[in-house]
Order: sequence, then C-alpha cells, then structure tokens
Amino acid sequence: MILVQKVFIVNAMKERLRKVLHKNKEVLIIDYSNCKEAAMIELVTTASELVHKENKKVFLLSIFNDKTYVSPKFIRHVEKELKAAEHLIVKNAITGISPVQRWIVKGINLWYTNQIHPLDSVDKALDFLVA
Repeated sequence: MILVQKVFIVNAMKERLRKVLHKNKEVLIIDYSNCKEAAMIELVTTASELVHKENKKVFLLSIFNDKTYVSPKFIRHVEKELKAAEHLIVKNAITGISPVQRWIVKGINLWYTNQIHPLDSVDKALDFLVA
C-alpha cells in the first residue's frame, strides 16, 4: 500500500509529473504510461527543468507500462538530461518495464554513475528510494 501524505502537481500534464511525500521524503514521479515519444521527451525535459530550477537533491521514480515504447530518440534525450541532472539525483528507480527495456536500462547504467534500479511495483520502488 502506498502511503502518500501529500501530492503536489508540478505542471498541467495530467498529473504525469508529480511529487509525492513517502515516509516523509519527497519523490519526483514521472509517469510515462501510454505515452508516445513526443510526450515522453516533453516529460523528461519538464522534469529536468524542474530539478534544475529547484536545485535540490531528488529521489526519482519513472513509471512505464506495456504501452510505453522506448525509442532511440527518447533514450538519447534521457541520456543528455540525466547527465545534466546527475549531481542532484539521490536515487533513481523505474517500474513497469519489459525484459527488453530492462536490457536498455542495463545499457544506460554502463555509463550512468547513479544507477537506475528496475523494480516490480510502484510500492517497492517508493520504499527503495526512501530507504
């Protein structure tokens, strides 16, 4: 069960980019479920701008589902934005990805210092991030 004390909507993208307070720690959630490439890139850009604007450490959770297609253009954009915000990301988790997408995450983790941790559920991811 997710124990969410507060939800802060940080933009008007239908709550796809939001902050939750979990065990008294703030987590930035990016929900890519059912998104197409353009919307996914916009979410990454908006999240990166928010993280840089606030200029404080962040726990990051990305949510995917079986209708979320990870394109090469999206991956290149994620690589660029992750490198730029790397110093502000405390922990990074991802849920809802396929076995093929797990391999893509393993590839990203080869060059990314702050590893992205694939987990099986949002609850597990939130607990991992704030532990």
